[in-house]
Amino acid sequence: MKKIILFLTMLLTLVCTVCFAADGGDLNKQQKTAEKFIDAIDGAPVPEYTVIAPLLNENLAKSLGEKGYANLQKAVQEKFGKMESSKFVAFQRFDQADRVTYTGNFSKEKVVIMIFVFDKQSKMIDFALTPYQEPANEANKDAAK
Repeated sequence: MKKIILFLTMLLTLVCTVCFAADGGDLNKQQKTAEKFIDAIDGAPVPEYTVIAPLLNENLAKSLGEKGYANLQKAVQEKFGKMESSKFVAFQRFDQADRVTYTGNFSKEKVVIMIFVFDKQSKMIDFALTPYQEPANEANKDAAK
């Protein structure tokens, strides 16, 4: 009986390891892409669009384009300022896409949430940079009345 339990435990451990390894490989690819994109925002060193384009989904590559890539860099600099740091926060796996989330500290915005969405081939299909806004809590609402 002990041998059967030991065998089942080893089998379950092996299955779990294989499942986590698959997620880890996707996460590594997606993090590398997100970090190259963050380098473009950061400004040092800025990867050429030819380096970024193959990492993008066909639709995103068409809609962004080389001019859009340059304009994005300028818009981020104007809106958020210079990036001071970035940090990986979360990896979320969904049925049709994965989401990698980073936070960034900028000179004009204290915290910016950077979300990168990937298809199942680990190509970036969307991204968003949003300033963090602290949620209003109930105590502050009552004090304001």
